[in-house]
Amino acid sequence: MTDVAARLEQLERSITALVSDRSSQPSTSQTTQDPYGNSPDTLSAGALATPKSGSPVASTGTEKPRFQGFRGFLGKDGRYINEPLLSRVLEKEQELQSAIGSPSDASSPRRLPILKAEGLIANPLLMQLDSPELYPNRWKATVLWQTFLSRVDPLVKVIHVPSVQSQIFAAINRPESVRADVRALLFAIYFAATTSLLSDDIHNQAHVADLQRFKQGLEISLYHAEFLDAPTITSLQAMIIYQTCYRYSNSGRSGWTMHGLTIRAAQSIGLQRDGKHFKLPELECELRRRLWWHIHAADSRVTEDHGLSVPENNIGDTDLPLNIDDQNLSESADTHVSQPQWTEMTFSLIIMETSIRRQDIMSNLNEFSNADQLLADFRTSIEEKYLRHSDPDIPIQRFGFLLGQLLLYKTEICARQKLIHIRGQQASSIDYEISQKTFIIACTAIETGLEIHCDELLRGFHWLATTFTQYHLLTYILWHLCVYPDGPHNERAWRGVNMQFSMMEHPSWPDPGPKWSIIVQLKEKAVRARQTRESAQSQKIVPETAALEPGSSYNFDIDGWDPESVDITDWNSLAQSLSLLQ
Repeated sequence: MTDVAARLEQLERSITALVSDRSSQPSTSQTTQDPYGNSPDTLSAGALATPKSGSPVASTGTEKPRFQGFRGFLGKDGRYINEPLLSRVLEKEQELQSAIGSPSDASSPRRLPILKAEGLIANPLLMQLDSPELYPNRWKATVLWQTFLSRVDPLVKVIHVPSVQSQIFAAINRPESVRADVRALLFAIYFAATTSLLSDDIHNQAHVADLQRFKQGLEISLYHAEFLDAPTITSLQAMIIYQTCYRYSNSGRSGWTMHGLTIRAAQSIGLQRDGKHFKLPELECELRRRLWWHIHAADSRVTEDHGLSVPENNIGDTDLPLNIDDQNLSESADTHVSQPQWTEMTFSLIIMETSIRRQDIMSNLNEFSNADQLLADFRTSIEEKYLRHSDPDIPIQRFGFLLGQLLLYKTEICARQKLIHIRGQQASSIDYEISQKTFIIACTAIETGLEIHCDELLRGFHWLATTFTQYHLLTYILWHLCVYPDGPHNERAWRGVNMQFSMMEHPSWPDPGPKWSIIVQLKEKAVRARQTRESAQSQKIVPETAALEPGSSYNFDIDGWDPESVDITDWNSLAQSLSLLQ
C-alpha cells in the first residue's frame, strides 16, 4: 500500500505538470503517443483506474497499458466501436472499415428493419391518436394472449400468470379502466405474440401492420404511465418483453440504447437489491428477481450485436429466481423452495446462471490451477441442476437442453482461448493441441445451433432463436480456417459454416446486425486461404508441416496484435485467440 500511495502521488504530480504543459501549448500542437496508440492523458487515466478486486498491482511503470486506455475505433459514418476484437480488425483491415459502415445493397435479399424506436422517446402523434383504434377486437386479443402463453412466456418468464391473468382480461374488456402501465403490458403481449406469428410468415403484411399499431399503443401507454419518471414492475415487464421481441424486427443500435433506459429505470426502483432486504412479500421478491436477471442477460446479448464493450453494470445482490412453477408460487405462502425438476422457470434459469457463471470463470480463470477441472465442475453443475430434468419430447425442454449445451460449449471455447493468452511467453506446442480441441468444440457448438434452427418441434420458438447470431463461434471457426486452411477437421467446419450462411442469408431471416458484414469478409478470407493452400499443394511447393505454422501468408493481416481486453461479452473473450498469432 505504501508503494501504491507513492506511485499515486507521483502520477498526480505528472498529471498536474502535463495539464500545465498542455495549457501552455498552441491548440494545433500534436500529442505524442506511446507505441500502443495511447495518448499521455489516456495513459494517466488508465494508470489511475481502480483495479479489480484481487488483481495484482504492477510494481514498475514499464508494463503496457491495460484495456482502460484503449480508445476504440470511430468509423467515417460516426459509428463508434470499442470492442477489442472487432475494433482491431477494423484498424488492420481497411476493406472491412467500408463494409461495416456501408448501407445495404438495394439488390440484397436482406429485408429492411420493420420498426423504429424513436416513438418511445418522443412521439408527435401522442396527443392526436385515437388510442382505442390501436386495440384488436376482444376475440383477437384473447387469441394473442394464448399465443403469448405458448410461444413467448416460456422463453421470457417475467410475469406470474395466475396473478396477472385477471388484469389482462380486464384490460382486454375495458382498457380504459386499468392503469396505464397495465395497458403497456397488454400491448407488449400483443406485440410479442404477433412477432412470434410473423416469424412463421415474414411476408404477412397484416402482421406487420399489427406490429406498428401495437408498438404505438405501447409507446402511448408508457407515456401516460410516466415510465421514465415513475417506472413500475409492470411497466418494466412490458419493456423487457417488448425489447426482446423488438430485436426480431430491428437489429439497429436503438435496441441497445433502449436497454440502457430499461437498466436505469430498473436501478431507480432498486431491482439490483434483493426484495428480502426490504421485507417485501415473497411473490414480489420473485417477480423482481425474474425481471432483474432477464434485463441483465438481455443487455449482455444486445451488446454483442454492435461491438460495444461497456463496464459491467452494478448487478447488486439480487438472488436468482427460484426454479418453480407459477402455480406453486403464491402471495399467501410464506416460503417457497426451488424444485429439483423442470419447471416453467428452468429455461430462463439456464440462460441466467450460465451467463453469470461464465463471466465469473472468465474473470478469475488465471487464479485456478486446474482450469479443466473448473470447466468440468461448471458443466456438471448445470447439467445436474437443470439439463438432466429435460424431456426431449417436450418442445420447451428440448430447446432448453440444446441451448444449455450450446452455452456450455461457448464457455469452454472462451476459457480455452484465454488459457493460451495467459501462457504469454511460455506458450508452446501444446497450445496448438488446445486450439485443435477448441476447434472441435466450436464445430460441435455450431452443429447444436443448427439443430435448434432445423428442428420442426421448435418452430414456435424460432422467432427468438433466429435473433441470436453466433458471432463468437463463427469468428473463431473462420479465424481458425484462415490460419490452418487444411486442418484435420476443416471439412466438418465448412459444412457447418456453409449451412449457417445458407440459413442466415435467406430473405426471411432477421437482419443479423452490423457485425455480419465482418463475418462475411472473414469467410471470404478463409476461402482464399483454402484456395491458396490447395493451389500450392497441387504444385507440391508447400511442406507437410506448413499447416501448423500460423502467419500472414494467407492475407490475414493481424500480426502483432495485442488484444488486452476485459471479459465482458462473448465476442470480447475471443480476442484472446489472437495470441496464437504472436
